[in-house]
Amino acid sequence: MRVLLDTNIVIYHLKGDVILPQIGVSFVISVITQAELLRHPQAMDNDLALIEAWFTTVDIIPIDSSIARRAAEIGRNHRSYKLPDLLIAATALELGIPLVTKNTKDFMNILRLIVKESV
Repeated sequence: MRVLLDTNIVIYHLKGDVILPQIGVSFVISVITQAELLRHPQAMDNDLALIEAWFTTVDIIPIDSSIARRAAEIGRNHRSYKLPDLLIAATALELGIPLVTKNTKDFMNILRLIVKESV
């Protein structure tokens, strides 16, 4: 099973607050999550090295035209959402996989779409 990890889950995992299963699950992240992790304001050089090493363990999904179009479609109906969140949600929808996040507030209505389309 493949799942898309939101930025906050990766941060919790790297800090040791969340343990991601090693068997039976393939993790992917959006290129948006990659950028958010690399620009994290509290990241020090050793943190960046850990993040870069972690990137080698997951697939990083680029933003393509279908993801951009899906994000725009969702954004037209949910104008309060920020573009990075829309792109991450659209990535999950386009891949047909669940999004794992602790940030349910930002994804409240979008998460219902992801769960519905992923099941």
